[in-house]
Amino acid sequence: MNEIEILNYAQMNFIQNGLYMVAFTAFVFITFRLMRFQREQNANVFGKILVTIFGLCTTFFGYNVFSFLYVNQLGQSYRLSELQSSGAELTALSQNWVDYIGYTVADGLPIPFSPEPAAYVFLATFATMVIAGVWVNLSKN
Repeated sequence: MNEIEILNYAQMNFIQNGLYMVAFTAFVFITFRLMRFQREQNANVFGKILVTIFGLCTTFFGYNVFSFLYVNQLGQSYRLSELQSSGAELTALSQNWVDYIGYTVADGLPIPFSPEPAAYVFLATFATMVIAGVWVNLSKN
């Protein structure tokens, strides 16, 4: 695989991940609308369980989306550094990418299904908001 193929595949992955992120954003919106609706309608326990399950599934979907993005970034850096270690000369753009990400052949293959640390914080916060929003009385009264 040459440099242009690596860059092309990475860009296609970024486009795909962007579409997944749009879907995740829509799911987050739907989750908050469901939480508001169940609270306004004073839903029973079964309704609360369904909204909680939907919210946690949305959290898991977000985990997948963030994992795909992070592994794609690491994978692109890994493949470019692998190409460089085989003797090929990289363009300045590709060399900057490897330097910026800092993931090389020496680090081994990227661990799949693992997002960056900031994504863990975001997803934990979102999951907490879903659970608290459904099960805890958050009003000032």
